[in-house]
Amino acid sequence: MSNSNIGILVDGLIYSGIEYGHSYFERISFYEEACEQYGLVPCFFRLSDINFESKQVMAFVKEANGDYVKREFAIPSIIHNRGLFFTMGAKEKIKNLQEAGIVVFNERNRYGKMKVYETLIQNEDLKPHLPETVKASKENFQKMLEKHDQLIIKPNSGSLGSGIIKVERLEGQSWAVSYNEKKGEPSIQIPFTNEWPDLLKRKISNSYYIIQQRIPLATYEGSPFDMRVSVQKNGLGEWQVTGIVGKVAKSGGFVTNVAKGGECKSLQELLKDLQELDFNIVYKNIEDFSIKAVKELAEHFPHLADVGFDIGITEDGFPMFIECNGRDLRITFGRANMLDVWKATYATPMSYASHLLKSKIEQG
Repeated sequence: MSNSNIGILVDGLIYSGIEYGHSYFERISFYEEACEQYGLVPCFFRLSDINFESKQVMAFVKEANGDYVKREFAIPSIIHNRGLFFTMGAKEKIKNLQEAGIVVFNERNRYGKMKVYETLIQNEDLKPHLPETVKASKENFQKMLEKHDQLIIKPNSGSLGSGIIKVERLEGQSWAVSYNEKKGEPSIQIPFTNEWPDLLKRKISNSYYIIQQRIPLATYEGSPFDMRVSVQKNGLGEWQVTGIVGKVAKSGGFVTNVAKGGECKSLQELLKDLQELDFNIVYKNIEDFSIKAVKELAEHFPHLADVGFDIGITEDGFPMFIECNGRDLRITFGRANMLDVWKATYATPMSYASHLLKSKIEQG
């Protein structure tokens, strides 16, 4: 194989699907198109396919007839990590690759929401865009109740919308807990005053959860929405916003995740409901904030190059940061029929890989 090989590190689920033409939430054909554009050859493999003694890897590559076959060749010098690896053994393998001079960008794909918040809150310019966030505990929950009328309690890592509950003030000391039990169905609400519901007690007693101030989000046809913002390094090695797509909560719901029934729409369509907001100004404000935020994170998280931010806007268009996704699944762009942008979210990391490869060649 040639020096134009680019490694794409995937997990077992994606790997198993490549051979049979079903790559689940990844679009292998988009990688192919992007790599062809930059004169690269995409090679798909798992960590377990790497032989560190021989410095070889067994990877899927595409043959001239269009079939993917397994071939053994030298480990590519540039690897884009699209897998989730949590074990110490997996982390050690990635460290070994880097010590061998191989560039693995987005080496970590999962960052705790609390860690991201604690990193961003240190930047004075970003503070106004960050809803107050604290670790879950009974003491912290009581303090947040006294300061805010709406709260979101959610897992510190991952979730795809699972395990999230909303707490909101009804009037005076009357509150309600809302949660989604089944996809597509309205939220269930439990009112309370002094005695906290059992569901709430379990969540706030779980150190794996966080409590976040909920900002009243702008709405589309009565439902709140936020945006997935693809923030990536490009062929110049610079950060860019590749695309923005909206996620609208189902009717009567508050969780915008697609996995929980959220609907994807372009930002242009969402803003038709908010005629007082100018699309270009809203887009630019989101873009400016996203670039500032990702640069701050990149100072603390090594080899960051491809992330998806969840960002909401208030009714007056002010961007509010919700969370950072280290492995943006990008499918939201497809669901919103934004095909060109969807493809661009695959092409941009490959242009960055090309940039890294050229830099390596120039350095000898």
